[in-house]
Order: sequence, then C-alpha cells, then structure tokens
Amino acid sequence: MEQALDYKVIITNEGILVFLIASRSTEPLKPFLLYDGGKHATLYRTENETVALDYIAPEVVPILSGAEKVLIFEMDDEIEDVLRYYEAPVKHIKRNVFVESL
Repeated sequence: MEQALDYKVIITNEGILVFLIASRSTEPLKPFLLYDGGKHATLYRTENETVALDYIAPEVVPILSGAEKVLIFEMDDEIEDVLRYYEAPVKHIKRNVFVESL
C-alpha cells in the first residue's frame, strides 16, 4: 500500500469532501474509499493499487463518517493541474486493518 504523503481535503459549500492527491500512472477502476471513522482511510484505485490517506483532520472526520461518496482529484505537480477526477463511494467499516500500523 502506498501512502499519500501530501494530500489536501476541501469541503465544498454542499458539504462534499474533495481529496486532492498526487496523480498516479494508471486510471482508477471501480475506486472506493474504505473508512472506519478514525484518522486514516484507504483509497482503492484498482484491484492492485491502494493509497493510505493518513491523519485525516479532526474537522473532516464527522463529515467523512456520514459521507456516501467523496470526490478524488489527482493533481499533476509538473503542470500544476488536475490530471483526472472521479467519484469514490465510501464503504464504512468497523475496523480498517490495513491502516492499523500507521
């Protein structure tokens, strides 16, 4: 699992969470966000590619805890623009074993 070392979260006026992460070389395929209500989440981009989103800000936790979906914007640092964006359903679980060691 890859860790997103530098990501940002924006809360839109409608209360939708937008995660700004570094772009990846592959296109996402059926992405979703796995979340257990804590300070970490796991973004599944493809069957073989996951990204840990660490240390979610305290003000984001209650919004993410009730979210059905989030938006992911993959940013390209070289051109300073959005390379791709997509919706990711949030799958709420009791315990995320993938991020327990973080």
